[in-house]
This record gives sequence, C-alpha cells and structure tokens, in this order.
Amino acid sequence: MQILDNRTLLVVTALISIGSAVALISLWRAQHQRNGSGFWASGMSCIALASLLLFGRGSLPDFLSIVIANTLSVIGFLLIYRGVRIFTGRAPITLVDFSFPLLTLLLFSYFYYIDNSINFRIAILSFAFVIICAMTVKTLLAERDAPWRTAGYAVAVMCGLFGLSHGIRGVVALFSTSYSEFLDPSVTSSSVLLSGVFIMGGIAISLVLLSYSVLESKLRILSLAVEQSASAIIITDCTGAINYVNPAFVEKTGYSFDELMGQTPRVLQSGEMNPSEYVKLWREITSGHIWRGEFHNRKKNGELFWEIASVAPVKQHDGNISHFVAVKEDITDLKEAKKRIRHLANHDALTGLPTRTLFMQRLNDALLAENSHNGAVLFVDLDGFKAINDSFGHDAGDQLLIAATQRLSYSIRDIDIAARIGGDEFLILCTEIENQASVKLVAERIVNVLKQPFTYGDTEVAISASIGIALYPQHSDNADTLVKMADKAMYQVKRQGKNNYAFATLSSSPSETPPK
Repeated sequence: MQILDNRTLLVVTALISIGSAVALISLWRAQHQRNGSGFWASGMSCIALASLLLFGRGSLPDFLSIVIANTLSVIGFLLIYRGVRIFTGRAPITLVDFSFPLLTLLLFSYFYYIDNSINFRIAILSFAFVIICAMTVKTLLAERDAPWRTAGYAVAVMCGLFGLSHGIRGVVALFSTSYSEFLDPSVTSSSVLLSGVFIMGGIAISLVLLSYSVLESKLRILSLAVEQSASAIIITDCTGAINYVNPAFVEKTGYSFDELMGQTPRVLQSGEMNPSEYVKLWREITSGHIWRGEFHNRKKNGELFWEIASVAPVKQHDGNISHFVAVKEDITDLKEAKKRIRHLANHDALTGLPTRTLFMQRLNDALLAENSHNGAVLFVDLDGFKAINDSFGHDAGDQLLIAATQRLSYSIRDIDIAARIGGDEFLILCTEIENQASVKLVAERIVNVLKQPFTYGDTEVAISASIGIALYPQHSDNADTLVKMADKAMYQVKRQGKNNYAFATLSSSPSETPPK
C-alpha cells in the first residue's frame, strides 16, 4: 500500500477546519442568543491552528509543533464539547475545560523533555480525543425529544467515529514500538489522519446542520404560531406594501391572500377615522417606535368593524427598518357591549327614555352651544298614576308607563328630548323654539293625548298630566334652575286642579307638594 503524505493530510485538515470556523462564525453572528456555535467556531479555529503547527514540524520549535500543537487540538475538541453542552441547555463543566488542557500540556511536556516517548504522546492525545468524543456523544444522545435530534445524532456519529479511530491508534501506540516520530509515515498513522480528514469534514458539516436545524425548528414553530394564531397578523415592507397575512386576517376581512398581496392596509380603510390618525401612526412606526390604537375598518363585503392593533417596526442588525408587523384583534362585540352598557347607564330600563343624568347633560349642552336658540324645559307629572298602580298592580303600572311614553314621544319633535326621571315624572327639552306659543302647542298636545283612556286587558283606565314649563334664556340660563322652576310650575298646576300646564314665573316660590 502506498503511504500517504501525512503533511498533506494535515493541510487538508487545516483547510476544512478553517472553512468550518468561517461558516460557524457566520452562524454565531446571526444568532440573537447563545447556542454554542461561537465555541464550535473557536474549536475549529484551534484545530486548524494545531494542524498548521504540526505541518511546520522541523521548521518550528518542537515546543510549538509538538507540545502546543497537540494541546491546541485537545482544546479545540473541548471547545466543541463546551458548545454542545451550551447548545443542549447544560452548564459547561469548568473543571474539565481547564484541567484537561493543563494535564495534556504537562503530560506532553514530560514525555518529550523528561522521558521522551513518542508512543505515550500518541496514546495521550488519542485517549484525550476518545474521552472528549465520548462525553460529546453521551450529551447529544441524551436529547431524545429535541427537534434537532436528527442533526444531533449525525454529530454524535461523527464524533464517535473520530474517537474510535483515535482509540485504535492509541492502543496500537501502547503496544507497538514501530513509531519513530509523531508523523510517522506508517499505514496506521496515515489511516488515522486520512479518516480524520473525512470525519472532521463530517463533524463540520454536522455542526452547521445542527445550527440550521435549530433555526429551522424555531422558524417552523414561529410560522405555525403565526399561521394558527386567532389574532389577525399582517406584515408589510418598509413602504407599507403587504407581504404576508395569516389565515385569521383573511377570515376576518373577507379578502383572499392573493387579493391582499402587494396592496397596502389602506384597502381596509372605512373613511370613519380622522386622516391625522394615520399620519400619526406612520410617523410613530417609521421612527422605530411601537404604535398601539384602534382602527374602524371595512371588510370586503362593506361591513364595518373595530380592531385594536399593535404595529411594530422590524429592525435588522444594522438598526434599519425592513418591515412592519401588526397584530390585531376584532373588538366589534366589545364596542357594542360598551355601547349597550352606556345606553343602559343613561336610559331607563322600562321605557328606554334617557335618565335624568343624560337629560341634564343634553340641557347643559344646549345652554352652552354657541348658536343656542330659545328653548323650554317641560316637567310632566302623571296625575292618578299611583291609584292605578295600587289598584291593578305593578304590571299594569308598567304597561301604562310604556304607553304614556309612546304618546309623549309622538307629541314632540324629533329634535326634542324626553326623559323619565322618576316613577311617573318626565322631563322634556324643546330646543330651537320660535316663541312661547309654540311651547303652548306642545304642552296642550301632551295634555290631550295623555287624558285619553288607556286599555289594560278588558279595562279602560284614565290619567291626566300636569305640566310645568320654564323657558330659557328668559327664566334662567342654568340647567338646575330651569328644572326647579318647571317643577314649581307643575305643582302650581296640581294645586289648581291638575290636567293642565303652566309657565314658571320669576317670582314663583316653592310650595308644599300636593297629593297625587
């Protein structure tokens, strides 16, 4: 068999290690968190340097080309092992990291300078590789449920073969006296170095694949999370052109994936929002900040809907913004629920009319309006309601109130406001009245419609209305004062026989409340 040039094999090993180190450094720089690839790159660099020092045997001092070179080889594999432990989530073994290289250095120095034995030096190096490779294989094979286990098994196999070849070489060295120098051109040395070249290449490729498998696993998980998210997710480029939407976005908007690609989010604009909001949003995200807010958008079928959204810039390593991502939730039901809650808080549950609180807000708004016109506040009290409620029960009273509310609503204009403020008491706000006569017409209409009999079951019941009226700005421009004056005027009607209306007077004074 022709003996191979071992120095050439060392150069090939160095080139493979250097190429692997460059690839692993690129992977390390691309990582956002520690995964061991930095130690793998350092380990390959040490192995490359060691190979070059061994190649320089004869030209370099023996301490460098023998002791330091072989110690660097051990350090290189220790760094790869340390990276594997970090990669698998295990803490590095500091004692091994520091004691192993030191022990190797001491033993190589001893068996070179004190008791010169090439066989023992070969055995020390080989068994050091065997121990480190065995620990690496054990660590990788323990991760049986990891998503990268296939690539991990490949690294374990390569390390196992490397350890096995050197184990054989170490045993041969212990029981053979044929070695005359470290790079002895024997079949055993050449075979080990040649197999080492292929195995080192396999280890390098496997480590790169291991790093990529983690990245691919993370990307797959992120992709599945985005695809299956219940939230609508949209990704645009830095100009706002849509690059991606997830299925939830497609389902909620009614647009297909192909229809949205290349479009901008403006396709969803409903025209219900102030354009300045979009200007503010764009200014915020292009400045590198996150924008949070609400959109009132329109689906493909024309249906309006509300969304709460978080829009964030995607920054590259150099800090430049490459994309924008928005995560959105449909809050239409929540908006409707809040609207119903506000309605219930400000409207009477039985009649649906505004409550006293909402009425006073509207009255104050009318009084403070810049183009405020003359207006009137009517205080309406139902005469005889208590007697019907006591005689026929609360259900009859409720039915009567509902019917009376309907008659009141029919008696006033659409721009006027009627509110229920008590059991049988109502307030009416008439805005933009021409004169006092027009208010009289409203009051007379209310009195006339309410004195008409109401039917409850087979029974007809009758009530009437007493109405007090306060005008603004004639009587006052204060809401509370107007209501009090209308209340006083209403009680004046009750004292005079009920079933009528009366205007407040500036000289009116409180009086005792007559029985209803």
